[in-house]
Amino acid sequence: MSEEIKIKEKRELFESLVQSWNGTEMWFQERMQQFPGIVEINTDDWGVRITIISEYYRKFSVSGRWDILSVWSSGMSALYCGWTLDKEMIWPELGIIPSDKITNSEKGDGE
Repeated sequence: MSEEIKIKEKRELFESLVQSWNGTEMWFQERMQQFPGIVEINTDDWGVRITIISEYYRKFSVSGRWDILSVWSSGMSALYCGWTLDKEMIWPELGIIPSDKITNSEKGDGE
């Protein structure tokens, strides 16, 4: 089976679930960072592009191609990229890191 067919099948399986999280609060986790934020999710033939807006971190984006995404009922992660998003706190023992809320002047536009 070609790579293109695998990507298309994975998109068909998961795109509506992934898009259902657009505009909701999800927990972002990568290495020792973990915090909640509102996600803006865009999907296309390539994969997903996600912007995270949080009161704990500057606005930023992550992405992943369909064939490297792992998707489950409450979240997803991208293999080789190291990030995870979930509706629930991923590692409760970590708490929120960074723990200090940032002010609007520190958020920046992430562009």
